[in-house]
Amino acid sequence: MKAFATLFVLAALLLTVARSRRDNVSYKDDVKKALEQAELKDVTISEDKGKNTITLGGTVHSDEAKAKAGEVAKGTANTRIIANEISVQPVGSESQAKDVASNLDDAIEKDYEAALIASGLDKQHVRFKAKNGILTLTGSVKNANERKEAANLAAGVPHIQQVLNQIEVRR
Repeated sequence: MKAFATLFVLAALLLTVARSRRDNVSYKDDVKKALEQAELKDVTISEDKGKNTITLGGTVHSDEAKAKAGEVAKGTANTRIIANEISVQPVGSESQAKDVASNLDDAIEKDYEAALIASGLDKQHVRFKAKNGILTLTGSVKNANERKEAANLAAGVPHIQQVLNQIEVRR
């Protein structure tokens, strides 16, 4: 009976080690190759294994190309969260599109800050940054409900394409 218990514990330990190794795998190179095959060579890729996130950046010339890059990355990156921060700049209007995107990100940040103040969460250590319609939340809050509320507030802000909630709960 003791041998069975020891075998069970050993099997559980091996499963845990195998899972942690699999979760620690880098998907950056695979995503880059898949994007190149999809003729999306101007897309940049960064990976944060600790936050289980792959961030797409760079510039494409259409919303369809941006969406395609996101789909390719999701299909390749297994369980990673994809933050699609690619800028869309139609051919011939690069500087104008960049100004519009920057102004829109500023508006998103101001609207989110107003929502935090209205909810009282501005007293917590919630930080945020908008880039190409992606609002990334960082910092810390007291409990899981406050973390969820911060994300829900962000979801109600106009023009946000995605909320990336990286807020930590203080223990």
